[in-house]
Amino acid sequence: MARSRRDERKAAKFPAGSASYMSRSVVCRLGGITESQLMLWEHEEFVAPAATLQVGRRSEPLYDEGALRRIRTIRTLAEELGVNLPGIGVILHLLDRMGAPGDRD
Repeated sequence: MARSRRDERKAAKFPAGSASYMSRSVVCRLGGITESQLMLWEHEEFVAPAATLQVGRRSEPLYDEGALRRIRTIRTLAEELGVNLPGIGVILHLLDRMGAPGDRD
């Protein structure tokens, strides 16, 4: 679904501009999810970091407002509507094609 976008984002170290970025723990707290949920959704390619910050040998994923909106959309689909992972994938794909809220800015 989003493999090419995900690869492009990994290549960027820290994009210039006025966008604000959040750490994994902050985006999880604001999105009302656990880090393990976020990691699962990243594995399923539902959401991806907007940038990566290098801290020594370690890289820290950073998320933007678009990722937070998408996380909230996924959480609504899963928790409030009871949609399973394959169903979430289909819905997100349709939302991406339509350019609807919850898309990947």
